Amino acid sequence: MNRANWLVSMVGSLLATTAFAQSGGGVVYEIDGARSDIHWQVYKAGAFARFGHNHVVSIGSPSGRVVVASELVDSYFEMTIAVDELVVDDPQLRSGKGEDFASEPSAEDIEGTKGNMLSETVLNGEQYPVIRVRGTRLSGLDSDATLDLTIELLGRSVTHSVPAHVVIEGDSLTATGEFSLQHEDLGMKPFSVMMGALQVGEQLDFLYHVHARKAD
Repeated sequence: MNRANWLVSMVGSLLATTAFAQSGGGVVYEIDGARSDIHWQVYKAGAFARFGHNHVVSIGSPSGRVVVASELVDSYFEMTIAVDELVVDDPQLRSGKGEDFASEPSAEDIEGTKGNMLSETVLNGEQYPVIRVRGTRLSGLDSDATLDLTIELLGRSVTHSVPAHVVIEGDSLTATGEFSLQHEDLGMKPFSVMMGALQVGEQLDFLYHVHARKAD
C-alpha cells in the first residue's frame, strides 16, 4: 500500500468510526501517544550471537481510536504504524529490561539494526510504509479477557488472539497485555547474515500499555 492509498484508507476508516459512534453504536476514545507504550523485544541467535545485541523496538507515538460498543464484544480499535517511525533501543525502555539487555549498542549498531528491519527482506518499508492493526471481539474487561487482532503487513493480513486487560474509568480507557509470537506467525523471516551464524531469533515478546481518552 503506497502512502496515497494509506491516506485514503485512513480517512475512510475515520469517517466510518465517527458515523458508527454518532449512530449510537459506541463511545469513541482517542489513543494518547504520549502516555502509551507499545514495544517488543527481539533476540539475537546463531553461532555468533555473542557478537550481537538483543533489541527493544517501540512505536514512538501510537495513534488510533478505540470504539467501546454497548455490546462489549462489538467493541474494536484501529491503529496505524508508520514503519520508518519505529524506534530501536529507546534508552529508557532498554534500561528496565535486565541482564539480557545490559549491553549497550552503539549509535551505528542501532542505525544498522533499523536499516536491517526496514530492508526488503524483513518489513520492506519502501513498499509497505505502514502496518495496520485492528482489534475486535473483546471478550471482557477482566485480566483473563482476550482480543482478536488482525495485523496488515507486507501486503497480507494475519490474525491472532491475545490477552487484553481493559479498564474504563470516567473519560479514560487503558488496555494492557503481554504476549509472544514467532516471526513465522507474522509471515516474516528473521534477519540473518553470515549464512545464519548471526541472526535474529524466531521469538518476539510484545508488551503494550495503551491509554486513551474519550473523544470530543
